[in-house]
Amino acid sequence: MKEYDRVMLVVEKEKYLKEGVHKGMDGWICDPRNIDGQWLVCFDKANGLPEYPIIPVLEKDLVVVEEN
Repeated sequence: MKEYDRVMLVVEKEKYLKEGVHKGMDGWICDPRNIDGQWLVCFDKANGLPEYPIIPVLEKDLVVVEEN
């Protein structure tokens, strides 16, 4: 995984649900750094939310759907 890759969340966890992010949602990695096994992901297709969630997500909870 790297910055600008489009990724999908493959788990349902409380810490993501609190931010309005659910299993199956996709977004893009918006920081080149992997910090403590987490990527900063912008879920830019989060319909119905007032802002796009930008949250740290564990790498193991993501799959790459499109490399950039």
